[in-house]
Amino acid sequence: MEAQSGRLLPGEGVIQLGKLGSQASFSDLQFSYPLKLIVPARHFFDSIGCAYVLSYGGGLVAGDRVKLSVEVTQGSGLVLLTQGSTKVFKTRPGRYLTESAQPDDATKRSATRQLMEVVIHPDSTLFLLPSPVTCFSKASYSQRQSFKLSSSSSLILLDWYTSGRMSHGVGEEWQFARYRSQNEVWVDGRRIARDVMLLEDESDGKGPQTSYYERVEPYSCYASIIFFGPAVAPILSYLQAAFSNITQYKQSRPYSLLWSFSELEKGKGGIARCAADTTESVKEWIVQVLQNGGIEDLIGKDLWRNAFS
Repeated sequence: MEAQSGRLLPGEGVIQLGKLGSQASFSDLQFSYPLKLIVPARHFFDSIGCAYVLSYGGGLVAGDRVKLSVEVTQGSGLVLLTQGSTKVFKTRPGRYLTESAQPDDATKRSATRQLMEVVIHPDSTLFLLPSPVTCFSKASYSQRQSFKLSSSSSLILLDWYTSGRMSHGVGEEWQFARYRSQNEVWVDGRRIARDVMLLEDESDGKGPQTSYYERVEPYSCYASIIFFGPAVAPILSYLQAAFSNITQYKQSRPYSLLWSFSELEKGKGGIARCAADTTESVKEWIVQVLQNGGIEDLIGKDLWRNAFS
């Protein structure tokens, strides 16, 4: 990935992290509205850098387009966080600052889109630990994330979403129009994982529930964690042992939490998934997995608290 030059388009951003001596150092950090990037002033571990990926106004509105390019080099480690859940507001007709000339379809123009392209160099690590995506009623959201690694790179990718906004006892559970998330992981030019989730309401909008509601209830939060590389070996060992010890029993009601684990690349990586009836339960499961896998030791107690406080 080459250094960016010239003026960024609306919603574009660039992060490049390397080392200055033994200390992690950002060689490039740029962003344009509605994207906002913040680097904490305080120093963490020498080889670890941290950046917060935010949006102005506390959420993404209809028509927002975000494109973030990330490069991690020289054996450094980058922790990417958000502040609170990524809120996606309902679609509204019209034209928007970040939209391109195409497409002409008003529904597609009003959708909110995020694109992240990441290159992780040899012996470098990315910890992508955002808060969950929360889509409001009638929102349309699509994200696509691509990660290019070498065999000695490491990746921890957390991708999770909730059923919607809950406010004063009046909820919007599974009322968004469309949610699509796609993650691709490439190692030495070969794709080892492509994970896609699509929820789309195909009803006429007049009924009380969306067409996909029965496929996702009774759960309120879903999460996936993709791991790869030498830095995540303890997580993989923990998940392999924990999953092999699971015993399922027949019961009259659905479990309040379900999780699964699949290996990638003959044990060099893996995908863990979780669904639960509350967001807090999923968060507790994520914390348990990552903590037992030694992530707190890799990024330090302060960054760990920032990620999961």
